[in-house]
Amino acid sequence: MNKIKLCCFTVNSTHAYIISNNFINNELKDVKVIYINEKSEKRKLKNIISRFYKKINDKSFYTEWLNEKITHDYNNETFVFVVNGKQEFVDKVNEYLDINEAIGYVINCYDIFDIKKDTASIISSHDYYINTSGVVKKETLNL
Repeated sequence: MNKIKLCCFTVNSTHAYIISNNFINNELKDVKVIYINEKSEKRKLKNIISRFYKKINDKSFYTEWLNEKITHDYNNETFVFVVNGKQEFVDKVNEYLDINEAIGYVINCYDIFDIKKDTASIISSHDYYINTSGVVKKETLNL
């Protein structure tokens, strides 16, 4: 797999967008961001990005499901897939992303009120855990 996986636990979509966008804005450069949301919240997401993350706005795509055309049109890009929703949805999207050839990062934003496994097992299945204060295990992170 050509992707680094990060996870976070959020109380709502706004919380997910803030955590993921803080990481993207502070840690990554020259990436295309694709938001894959379980619920259609394109307007809310665009509003948050345009207000707080102007640098990200030009390289963002919004979808309720991953549009293959988006990834195949940019073969030489580094992607950040921000997956937001209930655990079942996040797992389903990750199955597709695992076989997708795009290079980059996957930020899985789990709805804390709908996780079936304990948080420790979810964290251990990812490369890093992020929260509102930043990356946990940053000492080993090579971005």
